[in-house]
Amino acid sequence: MTIYSDDLVKATNQIVGFGAVAFAAYDATAGSGMLSGGLPLLCCGASLVYTTGIFQNYLRRRDTRVVAYLSGNPGTPLSKISAATELSQEQVASSIQRLCADRLVVSESGPASPTRYRLAS
Repeated sequence: MTIYSDDLVKATNQIVGFGAVAFAAYDATAGSGMLSGGLPLLCCGASLVYTTGIFQNYLRRRDTRVVAYLSGNPGTPLSKISAATELSQEQVASSIQRLCADRLVVSESGPASPTRYRLAS
């Protein structure tokens, strides 16, 4: 099983977010009171969990852009994918890593040319 850095961000945000929500609920009922710390912390935790879902949707859209470009341009190096999709090379590399691990994209490297990518057959 491959663990991507994007997945670690998602898991961390969800753990911290749900932890903040639980702590805020406890603080609001048994601690110092709702107005002093519990309510703001509850809002922060809930927003962290919510933005994690938005982040995952962003990654799916980013991966879709890479796949859509590769469907019409097989055998393209990372730099050209980056320029065509208007994503940074780091973002494209992250998407390519995820797509290769899922066996949707195949990398082809030659001795004198940069690594090229195409959709798996």
